[in-house]
Amino acid sequence: MRLEDVTLVLRPRLPWEAVDLGCAMVRRDFGRVLALWCSTVFPVWALIIALMPDDPSTASLIIWWLKPLYDRVPLYHLSRRAFGVEPKWGETLKQWPRLWLTNFLPALLWRRLSFIRSFAMPAQMLEGLRGSAMRKRVKTLAVDGGGSGMMVSYAFLKLEIVLLLGFLFTTYSFLPESWEPDWSALLEAPDAIGLDRTPFVWWYVSCYMLAMTLVEPFYVGAGFGLYLNCRTRIEGWDIELAFRKLAARLTKPLIALLTFGFFSASMVMAKDVQQISEQVLKNADFEVHKAKTWEWVPDKLDLGKGPKGDFSAIVAIGEILFWSVVIVAVAALAIYITKNLHVFAFRTKKEVQYEVPKVIMGMQITRESLPNDILAAAMAAWDAGNAHQALSLLYRGSLSWLVTQRRVPIRDSDTEEDCLSHVAKHAPQPEAAFFHQLTGAWIQTAYATLPVTRDELIQLCARWPFADKGGAA
Repeated sequence: MRLEDVTLVLRPRLPWEAVDLGCAMVRRDFGRVLALWCSTVFPVWALIIALMPDDPSTASLIIWWLKPLYDRVPLYHLSRRAFGVEPKWGETLKQWPRLWLTNFLPALLWRRLSFIRSFAMPAQMLEGLRGSAMRKRVKTLAVDGGGSGMMVSYAFLKLEIVLLLGFLFTTYSFLPESWEPDWSALLEAPDAIGLDRTPFVWWYVSCYMLAMTLVEPFYVGAGFGLYLNCRTRIEGWDIELAFRKLAARLTKPLIALLTFGFFSASMVMAKDVQQISEQVLKNADFEVHKAKTWEWVPDKLDLGKGPKGDFSAIVAIGEILFWSVVIVAVAALAIYITKNLHVFAFRTKKEVQYEVPKVIMGMQITRESLPNDILAAAMAAWDAGNAHQALSLLYRGSLSWLVTQRRVPIRDSDTEEDCLSHVAKHAPQPEAAFFHQLTGAWIQTAYATLPVTRDELIQLCARWPFADKGGAA
């Protein structure tokens, strides 16, 4: 890296002006930067998705966690272009494994949640420092630009969220109906409803990856612009570059002449300065005044020629009194705790006895009130033209099993909605999913006077999840 080859105008800038400079660098080479991003990041995303096609939540977490690795290839390209080097496509791709493996674990562990990641990454990747030297370097640069680096992370995080929401709202209307979950049922019992939300979550992850692809290169450029501005301010790159350009225009004889004249003038000026300084120091104002003061500092007790006292007995008596008081206090505390153990005893919460209801919403759910084979009785009631009785048998049998075998805390005053909520919280997922479907069919038949079809009843009987066809305990 040579300052003479820099393609930017180096001068101290305000922080957001430096951020704009970095974004301008990305805009200048956006096509190349985006192509490098797609060539290095998209294959990794495709591999993650292929390994976890049925777990989009975990896949999206891994994709988000690997963010620091994605930024390294764009930073490599921007740093070369800033100093007059046109990196070739093949050369950059050859550097891809080395760039990702350098400081791999620190970038994904203790530095992953750094708020100045884009600002510190050039120092970590481009200067070749390791360990404590690299930490000191980042700390030194952060004194001047660390606050701006945090603000850049905050601003681009908000920008990424806004872009993600824009993609979600724009593409939501194009989703197939089979992808959309049942929002009302999901809000009522999110843990008990057996819904396949995988396509819907993959749609969300795709929108997030698209938003990251468009925002992250500019985040890298903004941090690199802050880094260059910080080094310019601290190390005086603009002044050094100006002197180098000036020196390149001077010829060797002129340099020798200026050097000789400089040293000659320095010798003459040194003699004059020495004479003037001696005259100034002889003035009365520069006279050094000294004063002596005496202060008595007692080193040890001086009793003169009289007998010196022995205080060892007093010290021993004091120690005995002190420890006696401590022992008495500890003994008193132990006696108090022994006499009041009931105050410090831990109280265990009494087990709440649950009373199984016999009637719910006016319907008998005891085993005696139900037939031995509930499913056969329900189909017989349907064939006799009594759809209400058929669904009632299935619903009562399910409630009987759930309150007796699963100990679901349903009370006799609960409604269908209350029963559904209790079952979703306390019953196993297959039974809760079946009860949710059965409740919908029961409400539709009992209150909407819109009975289900025979196929739907057969499906409910086929999905009966309880121990036997009798259902109730």
